[in-house]
Amino acid sequence: MNFGIYAELQNPERNKKTHAQVYQEILEQIEHADKRGFSTFNTLEHHWFEEFSISANPMALYAAAAQRTENIRFRTCSHVLPLHNPMVLAGQVAVTDILTGGRLELAVGRGHAWVFPKASIPLEESRGRFLESLEILEKALEEESFSYNGEYFNVDNVRVVPRPMKKPRIFTGGASNHNYELAGQKGWGVLITPMLPLDHVAGQLALYREVCKKHGNTPDIVYVQAMYLDNDGDRAREEAEPYIRQFMKGNVSPMTELPPKAELANKDFGFYASGALEALAEIPYQKLLDDDYVWVGSPDEMKTKVRNIIKDCPELSEVSLLCTFAGIEHWKTIRTQDLFSKEIMPAFQGTKKEKQLVN
Repeated sequence: MNFGIYAELQNPERNKKTHAQVYQEILEQIEHADKRGFSTFNTLEHHWFEEFSISANPMALYAAAAQRTENIRFRTCSHVLPLHNPMVLAGQVAVTDILTGGRLELAVGRGHAWVFPKASIPLEESRGRFLESLEILEKALEEESFSYNGEYFNVDNVRVVPRPMKKPRIFTGGASNHNYELAGQKGWGVLITPMLPLDHVAGQLALYREVCKKHGNTPDIVYVQAMYLDNDGDRAREEAEPYIRQFMKGNVSPMTELPPKAELANKDFGFYASGALEALAEIPYQKLLDDDYVWVGSPDEMKTKVRNIIKDCPELSEVSLLCTFAGIEHWKTIRTQDLFSKEIMPAFQGTKKEKQLVN
């Protein structure tokens, strides 16, 4: 079992830091995670909404972090393809792959509904732009030169340079059934993003497994889980509450910028019109803990949760910890990484005999 780190780079007003401080701390956290044996660092591409995320250029972050690390891989969850010229993005991917020594992975997505108005992209164009960009990106990374004729992009005999060391592994995820079906068809991995307990995505994972089987592909599932650790479980639950509440609030905060719900539903963004996202911010703290929206407690308590998620999701390849959120103090993130790597990871990374003794 692999274990990774995920970060959204939230910077809420309540726990405000300078933007430079946010990035300096995340670089130190990546370096620390590499030394502690975490397999991946994951962040998203997101623009304009500081309470949600200031991760506007994840590949620049990876290039910087690669100079301070040796083994950890870098994965974007996800590149918002409709925001990009895919021919340009392909060259940037290749440069990042080279600068990270081939440690780059990609996750691709259509993106949150709230990014498109600020990017001057009509909501109704987002699906078509995503599909065309994806097709072009794959061609650009696989073929020496290519041509493409579509609704949004028309290019003739394009050769993207530099070339990546190899085509990066691709993932997708989110709330759309379409993404899980696409991943099954293409043999991609899928990411279960934060705020989605495993039982909330059971139907989508069933679809993914079914389509994988139909196309002869092996499921590959990464589970992202918000976590806060302390040696004393009760103290952890008390300390974490204000950060968890702000984390949920921050992930819903851009909803105030969206068009009316009827327009969202008519333009292929039904999830954002459903009220499901806003409802997350209203869930009582204890219910968030009880229903595994977040994991908070001692290493022994969290070891049981890790064991259960591995048992309940047999195709799971990685659990990725979201342990920096809502402007939390840097040292508390480092503590969670330390406790998890020392007290939990060894129980799931040893020999088969050692695992049997632990379990």
